Amino acid sequence: MKQNIFVLGLDEPGHSELAALPHAGWCSFHGILALEDLQDGLISLTDLLGQAEEQLDAFDGPIDAIVGYWDFPVSVMVPILCERYGLPTKPLEGVVKCEHKYWSRLEQQKVIDEYPGFDLIDIHDPSARLPRHMAYPAWL
Repeated sequence: MKQNIFVLGLDEPGHSELAALPHAGWCSFHGILALEDLQDGLISLTDLLGQAEEQLDAFDGPIDAIVGYWDFPVSVMVPILCERYGLPTKPLEGVVKCEHKYWSRLEQQKVIDEYPGFDLIDIHDPSARLPRHMAYPAWL
């Protein structure tokens, strides 16, 4: 029996890539939400999660996995949806720690000695400057 794999924002190029994976014949890939819904304009994570749940609940069969390969909001939706549907997943906190630039640097400095210089800057303050221990080029 094929495994039902639900993919947030699945488009045709993505479907072709997934279908070419080894053992893809064991899987049926199903799209959840259109890519445009996940990337265009302002988004409401609550609304997107509700729409995704509606699509999942309407499926007549087992839900074996929920995955995604796009950045935010997909990256945070996957662990939330997996948890709600009782599927294995990574912790949401871990995902956010990896994606949040400042938080990830705080975590990195706990475990490695060499990491890029970082600090917080109020980009809305017209007098804001780089901290003394940093130099351009820098990511803001």
